[in-house]
Amino acid sequence: MASIKRFHQNGCKGENCECAWRLDYRPLGTRGPRKRLYFPTKKEAEKHLAQTSIKVTRGEYLDRRQVPTFAVTAGQWLESKMDRRPSYTEALRARLNIYLLPRFGLLRLDQVSVAPIEKMRDDMRELGRSTITINATIRMIGGIYQMAIRRGLCTANPADRVERAFAGDRELNSGEDIQADQATPETVLSPEEISVMLGNADPGLYKTLLTFLAATGLRSGEALALRWSDCQLGGPEPKIFVRRSLSWTRVHGEDVRARFYPPKTKSGHRVITIPPELATVLKKWQLQCPPGEHELVFPNPEGKPLRRSVALRRGLWPALRRAGLRRVNMHSLRHSFASALIAAGSPVTEVQSILGHSSPAITLNVYAHWFRATKTTAMASVVRNLLKTGPKKSGQKVDKNRVPSIAPRERRLAKISRNPL
Repeated sequence: MASIKRFHQNGCKGENCECAWRLDYRPLGTRGPRKRLYFPTKKEAEKHLAQTSIKVTRGEYLDRRQVPTFAVTAGQWLESKMDRRPSYTEALRARLNIYLLPRFGLLRLDQVSVAPIEKMRDDMRELGRSTITINATIRMIGGIYQMAIRRGLCTANPADRVERAFAGDRELNSGEDIQADQATPETVLSPEEISVMLGNADPGLYKTLLTFLAATGLRSGEALALRWSDCQLGGPEPKIFVRRSLSWTRVHGEDVRARFYPPKTKSGHRVITIPPELATVLKKWQLQCPPGEHELVFPNPEGKPLRRSVALRRGLWPALRRAGLRRVNMHSLRHSFASALIAAGSPVTEVQSILGHSSPAITLNVYAHWFRATKTTAMASVVRNLLKTGPKKSGQKVDKNRVPSIAPRERRLAKISRNPL
């Protein structure tokens, strides 16, 4: 049985005193742990007892002594993600160590509320973090609490009520550029600019690599993981088989090294038909390509996997500087290829298939600017065809082959209707 009584301090006479009210009860019944809580008024003690009884009935009651800290739960959540790509799990670990554990690590799960999470969001915004990074961090908190709810460690997810960061327009700082990973006209090279850039590229590895990326739209990781066995360069329709991707990651404290993984999505596994001219370029490069254990198409001079950052610093940027063009990154060559396809009138499904997107919606979202700007003569062609099928003029012969035949019975009924009795 629960009891609510005054808890008189030493020296208290018990007449009109302000001593606290002590709630002595066992939330989980006679076999559960005993708890003693103190309240300034009897009404508050009764309210707490009633709320606890409701939680116990619904199965939502948790003993605070059994609720783990945020750091412990976050560690368990991260361990559950170890079957993912190492680069992904290492990015999660870094975000935990930088943004979440310093703020919430020592708190119990039931002590983290909406207000401190939104304070973290505002602080990250002041530090100049992107909207994508801020919202991804909030989603991590939500994922940690979802796992805790499934395991019965807490009953509510505070991230569900947190307002996400909004990607509004803001003033650029001095010398600041827009984000280079967005498919915008400022980060995409035209076919003419691509041609000038390739003319200023160092012959050999870097010129062949840049030509291949600009002519196929492959991701740099997919191109750098390409093997000669993935290339079918003979025949009337040469093909490239995209089967894996290269990633440089550190796993469980190991040194950073090259790792090969399958493409991120099922649509990433694809076959691309390339023009014979590009196949000729690859055949010439194959004669001087350094041999290696991986038989890579684009290895470093020692025949080992090539880092994207090295290709960027020693290949793309010097070529852009000599050509007098603005600086872009390796992914911009993929965007440039896609925008050229769209400008040439390729349907969105074809662009999606070549790029390896999981759905046309992704292609439309990334390259919406070019789809809106592309003008075709399709509407004029449709209108001309419609106008050609208008009514015939009097005296003009009608093609009998285009007039549907009438059955004899229907012809007799039509004659009777014109000449009634």
